[in-house]
Amino acid sequence: SMGPIMASNPCGEQFLHFANSCNLGSIDVNKFYDRENRLDWDRLAEVTHWTTRFLDNVIDTCAWPLPEINDVVKRTRPLGLGIMGFADLCLNLKISYGSASSIDLMDEVMGFIRREAWTESLRLGAERGVFPELESNRESYADFLYNEIGISREVPLTPRNYEVTTIAPTGTISLVAETSSGVEPNFSWAYVRKDTLGTRTYVHTLAAQALGVDVDQTDADSIDAAASYVVEHEHELPGYFISAMSISAEQHVHVLAAAQRNVDNSVSKTCNGAVNDTLESVDHLYRLARQLGCKAVSYYRDGSREGQVLTSMKSEAKTETPTVVTTTTIIEPLDEVAPIGTESENEAAARRLAEAEAAARKQGAIRLERPRELRGATWRIPFDGQNLYVTVNHDDEMIQEVFATGPISGGVGMLASKMLRGGFDAAEVSYSLNKVTGTHAVWFNERLLTSPEQAVAECLMITNRRLKGHPDSARALGKQTQTAPVGTQPVIGAIMSTMISTCPECHGQLEHASGCEFCRDCGYSKCK
Repeated sequence: SMGPIMASNPCGEQFLHFANSCNLGSIDVNKFYDRENRLDWDRLAEVTHWTTRFLDNVIDTCAWPLPEINDVVKRTRPLGLGIMGFADLCLNLKISYGSASSIDLMDEVMGFIRREAWTESLRLGAERGVFPELESNRESYADFLYNEIGISREVPLTPRNYEVTTIAPTGTISLVAETSSGVEPNFSWAYVRKDTLGTRTYVHTLAAQALGVDVDQTDADSIDAAASYVVEHEHELPGYFISAMSISAEQHVHVLAAAQRNVDNSVSKTCNGAVNDTLESVDHLYRLARQLGCKAVSYYRDGSREGQVLTSMKSEAKTETPTVVTTTTIIEPLDEVAPIGTESENEAAARRLAEAEAAARKQGAIRLERPRELRGATWRIPFDGQNLYVTVNHDDEMIQEVFATGPISGGVGMLASKMLRGGFDAAEVSYSLNKVTGTHAVWFNERLLTSPEQAVAECLMITNRRLKGHPDSARALGKQTQTAPVGTQPVIGAIMSTMISTCPECHGQLEHASGCEFCRDCGYSKCK
């Protein structure tokens, strides 16, 4: 009677008729963990009942923007009650996310919430009246509620709502609740977040406890120490500490299917694939999702959104001093596509920059020459089982060259040196290098680094701060000035993954989860 449903919303959790509206709410299931009984089922039932009533009240309270929306919403009264904190609940129960036990847990928890939500909707319908579209669909709802959901036939057929459950991304609200997002696994056990209140380190309490570290979540020094330890000793975490990229895409799909079995509408979830996935393996993934009854599936291949070092290394023309090159003639080649061949992206970019510098010299631009003698420092930073060595050399006023050896392309140091001597500020070079993410993380200079390039950026900024008489770390400087230094950005530790791109609002890093993108730095969500 309502016509066909043409599409879902972008995140895949809501298939709606034209002019209908989603009405979403999420329960943090980890809050119901009970050490003795696994879950406090009585309390979960009570909260489910109250949440169902709350969402139904929203329909009557909301001022709908268009008459058509008001009409369709009042005729169907859709609710979208879902969950978040599932991955954290698995940790508390010592269950590996993606295992058969986690799938059984999903069936148990989401099936319980769905049944209790429908029970409350039937109770509400008896009190306030059924949703108007029921009359033309009474037979279908009788079969659905009594046979599929398992409601007793002694209960009158009085549903208040035409649907009650869905699972949304919860990217932003899970940050507020400090729990795992939707039905997604955790992405990192420690990260740094910057918002209007400042820059703060976060560490997953359960990860710290599993490593024998006591953390006081109200004390910044305690959190910093715990985060540093967790990052350095992540490999010692118990096997049930599962991150998004440590399980297969097929395991993600099976968790998604378990959630979908117990949801009226749909589920927003990302199935993370390996960097070497093929068209055939992705085709198999989508066919498996359909075979298992999933209504929507979001696929993300690891590394497919990694940024290139040079794409943002641009600068406005600088004319302040005669020793700085005019960069207008240097910028253009940076946007060219790197030739496919034996060169890496960094090496090709460095070559193009050198060619641009040569062209600039022909046009009379002044380039800073390297003195015969420079001073500097070398840092040894353990990275992915190897030692990364970063050397930064400078004169009395500015940084002039960078060398980096170890698990990093040799072109990175060459490129950074050419940029520095070509007129780019150290903070600009550092800012661009910070956008490169990798598959491992280390704690260095009071921040989390997720790639060797970020380590080079941090060494650049240490030297830059020392030349200005500032403390080595951005955090220490921030405590002195109450403002973050130019060119440094907070880093999110997606320890096992490279599935991060740049936030369009704060230029931090986006996580891809639940079929959506969200930023832990500023709370931005593509799905808002």
